[in-house]
Amino acid sequence: MRMKAGDGVGSIFYRKYKRMLFIGLGVLIVLNSLSLGLTRHLNLGLFAIFIAMLGMGGLAYMDQKEGDALAEEIRADIEAEFPAPNEGPVPDSARLTLALLQVDDYDEVFQGLADDKRPLLVAAVDKYLREWAAGLKAYLRKDGRDRYLALIHAEELNKLEDTSFPVIDQIRQVSAGSHLPVTLSIGVGKGGGEREPALLGRLAQEALDLALERSGDQVVVKSPDHTWFYGGRTEAVGKRSQVRSRVAATELHRLFELCNNVVIMGHRGIDFDVLGAAFALAEAARHYDKKVHIAVDHPGGAVERLLDVIAQREPGLLGDGKEIASGASSQTLLLVVDVHRPSLVAYPPLLSRAGYIGVIDHHRRSEEFLERANIIYLVPSASSASELATELVRYLPGHIGVSPLAATALLAGLIVDTKKFSFATSANTFRNAAWLREAGADPAVIQSLFTDSLDVMLYRARLLQSVEIVHGRFALTMDEQVFPEAQIAASRAADTLLEVNQVEASFALYPTGEGVGISARSRGLMNVQRIMEQIGGGGHFTVAGARLRDAGLQDVRRRLLDILSSEQEERA
Repeated sequence: MRMKAGDGVGSIFYRKYKRMLFIGLGVLIVLNSLSLGLTRHLNLGLFAIFIAMLGMGGLAYMDQKEGDALAEEIRADIEAEFPAPNEGPVPDSARLTLALLQVDDYDEVFQGLADDKRPLLVAAVDKYLREWAAGLKAYLRKDGRDRYLALIHAEELNKLEDTSFPVIDQIRQVSAGSHLPVTLSIGVGKGGGEREPALLGRLAQEALDLALERSGDQVVVKSPDHTWFYGGRTEAVGKRSQVRSRVAATELHRLFELCNNVVIMGHRGIDFDVLGAAFALAEAARHYDKKVHIAVDHPGGAVERLLDVIAQREPGLLGDGKEIASGASSQTLLLVVDVHRPSLVAYPPLLSRAGYIGVIDHHRRSEEFLERANIIYLVPSASSASELATELVRYLPGHIGVSPLAATALLAGLIVDTKKFSFATSANTFRNAAWLREAGADPAVIQSLFTDSLDVMLYRARLLQSVEIVHGRFALTMDEQVFPEAQIAASRAADTLLEVNQVEASFALYPTGEGVGISARSRGLMNVQRIMEQIGGGGHFTVAGARLRDAGLQDVRRRLLDILSSEQEERA
């Protein structure tokens, strides 16, 4: 049976002895008073006063102890009646995650749709998302025409992750007439701490920004320690605004004027796209009277011919990254082209030595990114870095233009990355190609650059002879012989395998001496960048690859087969 407040042992103890002390003190004072009245002795009176004061102090002490004991009993009684919440880790069932949703591009979807049908489409999307949130028992709030905020239980988020967020595919079925399919980007923050809503919000916003920079139509889930990607199976086909290109060119113009010298660098294993973009930007920097260098390595193959031509025409322009880094300072502008991952650049120490950094890239953004950049021109819908560099040069103040050699290098990069204008092209691609042709690009020179040696053709033939078809739609091949130009032969073989009936993606594996390389290609029906990211590489929607250090060919093949099996299961 529960004791009432005040009935505890502690308070009873102090109350009992306080009563006894009070009675004893009263008796003592009476006796002292009688003795003083009879004897009229001064010392006896002073002694009585002292005893009285001592007794009053004892009473005050006993009263305080009684109050403390009583308060402790009341607190214990309240805790017994109303238990305190558990201060330990919050269970998954009680955790909330924050999701930010954004319809990718209503303006593009609205093209060709009658004006009176547009509000109906927006309402249909609203209705679908409300029903989707209700099924998750989530809170959904609309924030503008195309943005939403959702609070989702962690358990429901786990279910969504297990099924790879089917909402990304299902929302494409929402329709209000004849129009492009509606696509959705979602950024989710989780694990930010139940008592740190600001961190959860920051994670969700970073995840949404990452999804949009990767061309949208996907989900990015971000925790303080890791990032997960879902979706991203459609290629970026959005329009590229000339306004954005002009803004980027204006910012590049400002950086050219601020810096003392310019260094341009691409990814390891320089190719035509890196070289074309770098050479054009180097010419632009010289219009600002800046000393400029391009950091290059020498991977061999056809690109070496163009490197030789540029080295003869522009002595001192090309150099080794280590030598160039010795002259870098806080007043150096470093332009990173055709790559945005620090681990893949030609010479990583340059990233910490340059005072200004610009990124010009057409690959979908990966989780790994430069820690700092003064200008980021990352456009996944572009065909190549050469196309982006062409636009920047065109829009720089003063109508700088390019030389015929730079135009030829840019067009070569554009042709290589579009597979002769058969992949990842847009109206902008052809406009830029026409502008380069007018600037003096020589197709005959480009054709001569693309010829292969007999050894490359024979290695490519061996790759084509050892092809296996996986799940009826993936072509996989490899060769165990180490060959200096294996990357070129493998890329050619991967391109050729797309000509096989029903093959949607191709993968060519080859040894590099340090590990294993992979060339991946897609016909445009699936995203090979997603597959290469899972194995440690990256790239573009239709063109991707990986270079894995300290890896065995058979081990990489097994890992790739596992990933392709998972891709097949998701499709099923």
